[in-house]
Amino acid sequence: MASDYTEVFQDPAAVEKYADRIYAPGTFASVVSGRQAGWLRGFVPNAFPVPPVHHDFACGTGRVARMLAGLAAVSHGYDTSEAMLRKGRELGTPGHAHLVRPGLAVPEVDPLRPALVTAFRFVLNADPHLRDQLMDFASTALPDAEAGLLLVENHGNASSLRHLRKTFGRLDTSMWFQEFSHEEMRDLLDRHGYELLGVQGFTLFTQGCYRRPWSGAAKALDDALASPLSRWATDVVYIARRR
Repeated sequence: MASDYTEVFQDPAAVEKYADRIYAPGTFASVVSGRQAGWLRGFVPNAFPVPPVHHDFACGTGRVARMLAGLAAVSHGYDTSEAMLRKGRELGTPGHAHLVRPGLAVPEVDPLRPALVTAFRFVLNADPHLRDQLMDFASTALPDAEAGLLLVENHGNASSLRHLRKTFGRLDTSMWFQEFSHEEMRDLLDRHGYELLGVQGFTLFTQGCYRRPWSGAAKALDDALASPLSRWATDVVYIARRR
């Protein structure tokens, strides 16, 4: 993890680039995000008997809350960047945005409703201490197995084509190229008393494969195979609950 990772998105210019260029229509990130939104909008109504209270750790611009619009009783996003939260408001993110100090995010628990805790694009570039902070946050919202579910994205699965790029390709260190394995995720969940229920994949390919002339084939193969081959996907979401 870059030493200034948590400070980067305090800069409004970095936030604008992240929101308007990285997630511009047709980009790799936006295509993967679209798949995630489609899956979430099918998964959440089936997983919860009533709309859950959504707690989004390191919410950024509120992308996950926008994916869940209309499916959650309310969304709470927690982030250390005022610039990110401001951009989220510009984008029409539903729910409540909470500006928090590092390590001090506390979910607003509703004992009458189940909870859905999400952490997207966080664990890959976070150090072990920050990952533990995420799990402590989740455990406050999810005190037992009946309380709800935790969804954690890993956008650098070590059991994927991304690993081959790291082994044989040229690394772009400005993108904090990291890997995080299934075993590391299982260990993180297990240490904090969670049971892994499943893994959902969203792309088998890396960003480079989505450039011409391979983009059409990569998108088509991902649409067909990323879900059934989730274990080997580059971008995966882990579904877990308290034991």
